[in-house]
Amino acid sequence: MSQVPPKSIPIPAWKRWMEFRHRVLPSIMFVVVLFLVGFLWKSHLTSPSLIGQVQTMRLDIRTPSSGTLTNLAVELYQKVRKGDIIAKLDPGDPLTSLGSQAQVLLAKKELLQLMNLTTAANAFDIQRNVMDKERLRTELLQQKVNLASAEISLKNLENEWHRSKGLFDEKLLSESAYDRAEKAFLAAKAEVEARNELIADLGRTIQSIESLIEGSREIEEAKLEIDRTTLQRSIAKLEQEWLIRAPVDGVITAIQKRSGEMVGSSDSIATLTQSGTRSVIAFLPQGSEIPLSIGQSLEIKTRSQFVKQCKGTVTKVGESYEPMPDQLSQLQLFKIGGIGIPILIELPDEFQCLPGELVNITFNTPVKHSKTESLAER
Repeated sequence: MSQVPPKSIPIPAWKRWMEFRHRVLPSIMFVVVLFLVGFLWKSHLTSPSLIGQVQTMRLDIRTPSSGTLTNLAVELYQKVRKGDIIAKLDPGDPLTSLGSQAQVLLAKKELLQLMNLTTAANAFDIQRNVMDKERLRTELLQQKVNLASAEISLKNLENEWHRSKGLFDEKLLSESAYDRAEKAFLAAKAEVEARNELIADLGRTIQSIESLIEGSREIEEAKLEIDRTTLQRSIAKLEQEWLIRAPVDGVITAIQKRSGEMVGSSDSIATLTQSGTRSVIAFLPQGSEIPLSIGQSLEIKTRSQFVKQCKGTVTKVGESYEPMPDQLSQLQLFKIGGIGIPILIELPDEFQCLPGELVNITFNTPVKHSKTESLAER
């Protein structure tokens, strides 16, 4: 009698899930967590090669002269645009506020007086030319009258000469009488020609004087227009000097003077931090053997909770060791004497950061340090 094989006892699904959860799932979760820890470590906790700072361009807004600050038009941390009015200044006595420039103004006054004398001399010359022209016109009219008289006399002498020539040909007039008639005719003809030339010369001289007068008047008008324009621009410039304007776009980060205060020449009334800085400054510590060259690409990361990163480009590398700023020297991983070679890194336009912000700089190549540095650390 053959034996029947025993039936396998079925395992419930919940039993299988419990066995998977106790034996397999912990291993899978360990691998996933290990991967996440490695990713987070690389993204957020990797030690930077260097620590840099976004450059901050601070400008002191200064007064052009001494006086009273009548209106401070900005407040602390206010954004301003280039050309916006920062303050208005009442200089009081302009000559007193200008100081050494008062002598320049007095010299300009003397120059204007001299120009007025020159203008008067030019006006006198123009008037003298006008009088000369009128005198020549009178003489021209007189010469035309004399020419008309000479032409009549020439006509009579020409008729007399023709009559004497006919009588001389018929032997009815002596040779001496004929010579006198001919000489009188030729003399009258020469006089008429001379008077015509004189009248033509007078006409040309009058035209030259008229051109000279017209040119002098045009030159005088041009000089007066230039002087008027120069004075207007000078007055506008002096008026604009009392309006203190922002030289660049930025934010007011400090205010040293308030409305109503007395200020001296070149006193600082506010500090303007320029916006839109697109460069990072860092220092390569002494003893670091980091390969660095202009145009090299570096990884820039912010030190905030939500890390932002980008690729920066080295634009300038210093030629000597310089003292590091305190905030950078204290944060560097490898410090020897707080000095380093400055490097300038350009940021892309789309990377958002604030002036003065600290950033982590990571090189793609491993960082090496010399034995001198290791000994110093020990």
